[in-house]
Amino acid sequence: MTTTLISTRTRAQAFLDAVRAEASKLWSLPAIWLILAGTIALTIVLSIAFGANARIGPGSSANVLDYGVTAVTWTQCGFFLLGVIAVTSEYIGGQIRTTLVAIPDRTAQRLAATAALVPLAFAAAVVTVVASITTMLLTTGTGVGQVDLALALRITLSAAGYLTLMAVLSSALGFLIRRAIPTAAILLVYLLIVSPFLQGQNWYFLPDIASYTLWFATIPDDAPPAAVSWLILLAWTLAFLLPSIIVARRRDT
Repeated sequence: MTTTLISTRTRAQAFLDAVRAEASKLWSLPAIWLILAGTIALTIVLSIAFGANARIGPGSSANVLDYGVTAVTWTQCGFFLLGVIAVTSEYIGGQIRTTLVAIPDRTAQRLAATAALVPLAFAAAVVTVVASITTMLLTTGTGVGQVDLALALRITLSAAGYLTLMAVLSSALGFLIRRAIPTAAILLVYLLIVSPFLQGQNWYFLPDIASYTLWFATIPDDAPPAAVSWLILLAWTLAFLLPSIIVARRRDT
């Protein structure tokens, strides 16, 4: 009994050490911070541009929060790139071999890498969404008192949750492909070309289209319930994450 407890405690400690190591690698990558800084900066610029042309006033039925997160629908690309760079950077120069020597358990390594990515992506997503909404309020001259703060909080957390899941999804896809440029190309073509083309189809089984029902104030009448949208997002994320774990167990590197 004592041996089992010690063994369990040791495995748990080993996993926590692996998470810390993976988090340290993420924090040390300049590309990660360049992507996040660029994403936030571009979000602010786009929010200013959208705010300057927004039709918000006493006679308008538009919700300023809808305008507030519009920029994020474009700059979400940064979070897909975040996941790609987080995992594919290890294949540049063969750093993955060092990682696997330090963490021989391939399943634990993939889970630790994912666990390290989640808080970073979520914190960055919250900052990005808050920056987008705040910039919109300042640009349109809308006071905080005119905003439903509970709704703003729900939108911020929902958008941050979605962006975090997509960072995990893109990380898993990047692991499967093991190259940054092809993986990024696939994701960007979908987000910037395919998805906008399908917007009018109301294909809520797609992750980004389903997510819009969670982090916009105005929701279409035919949109699925929030619980269903979250299940769709989780299903898409697991559809890439689980195969990446299985493949990790079978690969040499």
